[in-house]
Amino acid sequence: MSSTYLLLLAVGYRRGATAPVYSDLTPGTRPVVDPVVQALALTDVVVGATVTALLLALTIQLRKRHHTVDPQALTGLKG
Repeated sequence: MSSTYLLLLAVGYRRGATAPVYSDLTPGTRPVVDPVVQALALTDVVVGATVTALLLALTIQLRKRHHTVDPQALTGLKG
């Protein structure tokens, strides 16, 4: 995931650019950064947190039902 953030940072960086808040800018006076890149980075963070939470919830349920999280001891799960 760190490489994704680095890639998005490299794509969206513009020297001397400001945040894309247009209330104080006349269009075309100063360069602004692309807000889509910021949205993609935020989405990546949210997806990573969601996957981590899902895996933690599955691990907790596994511990409750089988009283262990050791893969060698989980013989009941073998096909």
